[in-house]
Amino acid sequence: MLKYYFFNIALILSSTAFAQIETSKDSTQNQLVIPDKDVKEDILKTASEAFSSTDFPGSWPMFGTDLRLKLGGYVKADFLYDLDGTTDKSQFLLSTIPVRGEPEYGNEGYISFIAKETRVNIDLRRFAENKIPLQLFIEGDFFTDGNRFRLRHAYITAGDFIIGQTWTTLSFLGSMAAMIDFAAGDALFGGRSVQIRYQNQLSEKVKLAVGVEYLSSLGIENSNNLEGQANVQLPLLALRMDYKWKTGILWTGASLAQLRWDGGPAGPSDQTVQWALVIAGRQYIGDNNYFTFNFNYGDAYGENIIAFAGSNANAVLNAEGKLESMLAKSIMAGFMHRWTPKLESNFNYAYGWLDSPDSRAPFSLKRGGVGHANLIYQFDKNFSIGAEYMWGEQRTTNDAYGAAHRIQTMAKFEF
Repeated sequence: MLKYYFFNIALILSSTAFAQIETSKDSTQNQLVIPDKDVKEDILKTASEAFSSTDFPGSWPMFGTDLRLKLGGYVKADFLYDLDGTTDKSQFLLSTIPVRGEPEYGNEGYISFIAKETRVNIDLRRFAENKIPLQLFIEGDFFTDGNRFRLRHAYITAGDFIIGQTWTTLSFLGSMAAMIDFAAGDALFGGRSVQIRYQNQLSEKVKLAVGVEYLSSLGIENSNNLEGQANVQLPLLALRMDYKWKTGILWTGASLAQLRWDGGPAGPSDQTVQWALVIAGRQYIGDNNYFTFNFNYGDAYGENIIAFAGSNANAVLNAEGKLESMLAKSIMAGFMHRWTPKLESNFNYAYGWLDSPDSRAPFSLKRGGVGHANLIYQFDKNFSIGAEYMWGEQRTTNDAYGAAHRIQTMAKFEF
């Protein structure tokens, strides 16, 4: 099994290199710089990349040390009206759209006011000569039942290494336009994991990242209630390459892991290979427009697609105790237009497919799509308001269908 595991990672990683070929038409003098306000969250950088200068706006010195500290985050209040009674009152997820045959199907709409997306972070950096550059970043929010605080990010960057919990190596957040809905891009591949990642800027245009990550979302459905549990025996391996040109960026990546069921002394045991390929990009058109895309394809990795997260979408443990992996794929496209320097609209549409076996639970999400369209007004760098309309539809394993619509408004103060 180990030989097969590492042979496949070599094969998949080598297949991503073709997209990185540089052409003579590309300019190395005018590299793409993505404005901060165009990215939902900051692109993760190592200390070596981020500390090109000692300028750290908003920070203050920790006297008697060579460290500087900054507090950040935002307060966000959301006011939404759901037209079709989706079962999650905080975010618009495909899997929460009621389908015909479920008790929730035909529910009436409701309103919901929330502020639990609010988040805070601590950014601590060391600027010192003849010492390795260091950064510590901790961030959390209150997006839980009962508004309890939860950890989002807790990592260290040391030189070219990122160590701790943060976005996975293949989370390409810049491949979607800004959305007000917390669920964001249902077809986006990624999430957060504890990891060790190495990043290196190979040239002005090409950056390489290699990650070893903990596979936390095993996603095995055990509808027959067989003895045992999903277990992790090997880490997930990921490779990523970013390629920039004058007006755009292309992200490519691949990952490989082992999915395992451990039956203990009495239950069945089985394992299968999980693999995924991701390609995504952002292209600017003039100063006030850009479009984005994200496509991913693989086997036994459905839990890594936001739309399928939490639905045991990687594999099914059948009655014979064998793992039946599920082929998954998703695509997302987005567009941003800036009407004025302070007013912009964002459009996103995502669709995902899951090749579900007959042994899967009948009302499990099989495929579906979701769209977002919004209008956001930025008074200044700290305060913004906006409104968003979203719609979605899902079809389950037993071919039941459901659709839903929602309107959401927000006010946000960033610091």
